[in-house]
Amino acid sequence: MTRFDNESYLEAYEFPFHLEQYTFRKKESVKPHSHEFVEFVYVVEGSGRHSYAGSEYLIQEGDVFVIEPDVEHAYFVDEHLIVYNILFAPSILSHELQTLSNVTSFVDFFYVEPFLRQSVHFQSHLRLNPHQRIEMKQLLDRILSEYTEKMLGYRLLVKTRLIEMFVFLSRCYDQMLHKPMTALASEHKIIERVAEFIELHHANPLSLAQVSQMCGMSQSAFTSRFKLYMGKTFIEFRNEIRIRIAKELMLSTNSNILQIAQEVGFDDLSFFNKLFKQMHGISPGKFRKSQKAD
Repeated sequence: MTRFDNESYLEAYEFPFHLEQYTFRKKESVKPHSHEFVEFVYVVEGSGRHSYAGSEYLIQEGDVFVIEPDVEHAYFVDEHLIVYNILFAPSILSHELQTLSNVTSFVDFFYVEPFLRQSVHFQSHLRLNPHQRIEMKQLLDRILSEYTEKMLGYRLLVKTRLIEMFVFLSRCYDQMLHKPMTALASEHKIIERVAEFIELHHANPLSLAQVSQMCGMSQSAFTSRFKLYMGKTFIEFRNEIRIRIAKELMLSTNSNILQIAQEVGFDDLSFFNKLFKQMHGISPGKFRKSQKAD
């Protein structure tokens, strides 16, 4: 299977972005592949099938979906298919994505939906209505125009309009009143899936309110169910994952402790140091020195 890296497709390290419109003819296909970057897809016209992480789904006009890095997928065209493809590294909007992660509908659309699409129980994604499709096409055309013409300040405008598009789609997703977690078979299974999701996105600023809403539960119900099945609270579970990843980074990289703490999701270095010492009886710096000494 082919894996595409950032350098091959994105404009530059300091501007990891690419946008293009593609037209596929009847019976064309895009072979299974994965990529280092995020792929955002909007289907303008036509229909086809999308193979994603081993499952196949029908896609058609108005569909919007996100392909996460390193997930194998492919396309198979029925009659014809016209799509907009936005390729980007999350670093292009690192601050903005963190801010948007406080908006539950954005989290649902950008993080939860692609994650749950891997479940055989989940067969849905965002499909825009005719009015929304008109606005979506206008948003994408404005971004494409800036990116193609590359006039003064185009990178700033591309970022600004990309955020505008994500906010618009978050509102569309919110209007669907779609709670995908509730499609799963059992309460235990719901908690297992959300635990996998938390581990996958441990560095994101997900709140108890957001993960509770993902499950269709109140915060108190989610808290008690999560502790019942996982043996610890949501915060304890997430922090243990963050500390475990931080330990791995201390041993495998030359990044300083502050950089590592931020990478795994801690903005407060003193809290990271305190938590690390509580869990391991030693400071992060002393842990790193002791392991390298061995």
